[in-house]
Amino acid sequence: MVTDSGIGKVRGPLSPPRRAEVVRDVTAVVDAWSTRAYGGDYPRTDFADAFAAFTPDARALALRKTSLLSNAAAGADLEAVTIARRVVRVDVLAPRGKVAGATARIRIVLDLSGPTDRREVVTGRLLLSPTAKGWRVFGFDVSRGRDS
Repeated sequence: MVTDSGIGKVRGPLSPPRRAEVVRDVTAVVDAWSTRAYGGDYPRTDFADAFAAFTPDARALALRKTSLLSNAAAGADLEAVTIARRVVRVDVLAPRGKVAGATARIRIVLDLSGPTDRREVVTGRLLLSPTAKGWRVFGFDVSRGRDS
């Protein structure tokens, strides 16, 4: 599945090549999280690796909200999950041309098969900061519900 990704708002001077690099790197974090959290083989119950790119505090909070940030609550009962669509828009904060942070605005459409087939949508924001080890999620504001 190819993610529909692009640049959103940019605060500060940032060259087009640098913008593209930030979008690529942040999208890779979103892709890794969402694939591990929602995709994969089913039935299953282990989703802990989904939060590998989260900071320790964000990971601890995410592990308390696994029914929102992964399929952990229903994973044992699911037969299959398809990520039907993944959209990422990256807002960047770059004071004086130095990238200081990014917000990934996300929309992930999931087709879940199991006792009841359904389509769900995960929307919201992941807040990321650049570190020596790559981009890390330090916060999130995400909601999940059935697609109407």
